[in-house]
Amino acid sequence: MIRFIVACLALLGALAAALQPATASKSDDTLRFAVNDWWSTLDPYQFPLDEAASFYRVVYETLISYDERNHKFVPRLAKAWKQIDDKTIEFQLRDDVKFHNGDKFDADDVVATIDYLTDPSVRLRFKANYDWVAKAQTTGPLTVRITAKTAFATELANFAYRFYILDGKVLGKLANKADYGRQGAIATGPYKMVSLDQQKMVLERFDGYYDKSGPWRAPIKHVIVMTMPERQTQIAQFLTGNVDVIRNPSVDAARSLARTPDANVTATHAGLLMYVTLDAMGRSDNKVMTDQRVRKALMMAIDRKELAKTVIPGGEIADILDGICVKADTGCNSSTSPPAFDPAGAKKLLAEAGHPDGFDMEFDVHETIRETGEAIAGMLRKVGIRASVRPLPLALYVRMRGEGKLTAFLGFYPTGAMPDMDNLMGFFFDGNRDYWNDPEIQAQQKAGAVEFDPKKRDAIYRAAIDEVNKKNYILPVADLPLVFVHRKDVRVVNDRLSPINTDVDDFEWTQ
Repeated sequence: MIRFIVACLALLGALAAALQPATASKSDDTLRFAVNDWWSTLDPYQFPLDEAASFYRVVYETLISYDERNHKFVPRLAKAWKQIDDKTIEFQLRDDVKFHNGDKFDADDVVATIDYLTDPSVRLRFKANYDWVAKAQTTGPLTVRITAKTAFATELANFAYRFYILDGKVLGKLANKADYGRQGAIATGPYKMVSLDQQKMVLERFDGYYDKSGPWRAPIKHVIVMTMPERQTQIAQFLTGNVDVIRNPSVDAARSLARTPDANVTATHAGLLMYVTLDAMGRSDNKVMTDQRVRKALMMAIDRKELAKTVIPGGEIADILDGICVKADTGCNSSTSPPAFDPAGAKKLLAEAGHPDGFDMEFDVHETIRETGEAIAGMLRKVGIRASVRPLPLALYVRMRGEGKLTAFLGFYPTGAMPDMDNLMGFFFDGNRDYWNDPEIQAQQKAGAVEFDPKKRDAIYRAAIDEVNKKNYILPVADLPLVFVHRKDVRVVNDRLSPINTDVDDFEWTQ
């Protein structure tokens, strides 16, 4: 990679006279993004993944939003709401909202969206995020009541982060409703999707947006998003002036590109929890992680501070975490920490566990953070854990995780999708994602979900996080910053509601 970057930089100097001027995209108000994981549909339900979310969150909208900076719910498509009883909320909707195709938004669209999400025949990747709703019914053209199957503490948060409203008239005409995000992604947000194919997506400012003075906006008129899974391709396209923004390059690539005349590097906190999960249940073929001593030794072999210093992109701002959450997540607290870096102690524990000469292990890694996985594998090998890194694209990782094939896995999770410990507990300990089957943690998970008192919820989740640390189930490596390499005429601004989300509407031109 380094040799490639150096060669590209040399080529840049030789071709400088032939390059397009850096202000070309600014002059026609068009921002060009390169992304790694492509999506065939811009749909928060069919493809609710991290990179796509940076774009669908400015196309689709929810009834309410949560102001994470001021810790309060704020109106969005709904201008008011009230709790009818402990399971029912009534929303009063705005009367000035239109979909991108000109259809007027009303209560029928809310009901149609929720009926779709809760339909037992509709298969969704995170179906449990929606099927807690018992029913949705209109009580007027602009009022809707939504009733849960049971009372629980994060009902409003679910509406703020998970229920993106679709055009019921368009949805009702589709034979295959999974095509919604392929055939136009009709929604109400400040950006609309103009086109999407196998190589490129085009977004455009929606001039009919109802709330131009609010926190949601479209500062740049046109956004072109291009799939470039190869890092080298992204770098080359940036150097030749065909791309304005690269997301999460390697540390070495970011440092090298920062030395070019027209590049800036910006790191932001993103609510991304980078973690190593270990198969304590023995679901995978390799049963070595069923021994807690082995799990603890693996954790003691990893120098998390060194990873942040040398390998993790944006590591200079990365937080070394005490538990399976980032500090912006509601309910994130612990009274314990993961084991400290201690390679000598790790070797001793391995010997006690019957592995004085170490052992062989496949170490699966989300391919977008492959460099960090390789660095961890190098640390593990120093104590005798001969880790062989296998990079996995997201779709393959999800399938293998569900099949119980992961002995040890390095991944990351976008906690900003719903920054609450209930969400984190569900991610790690629900369904086929659970590699621990711990009754104490399961009981704490259930208790936290129905506890409305914030102090009591904190105590419940503190106990759960402490249990994870004490039993060495999951190592929270660090929060994974988002790093953007971008043109100098592009500025990355702080999101107006969130300290951990950076979406496409947080990019603007410099003056």
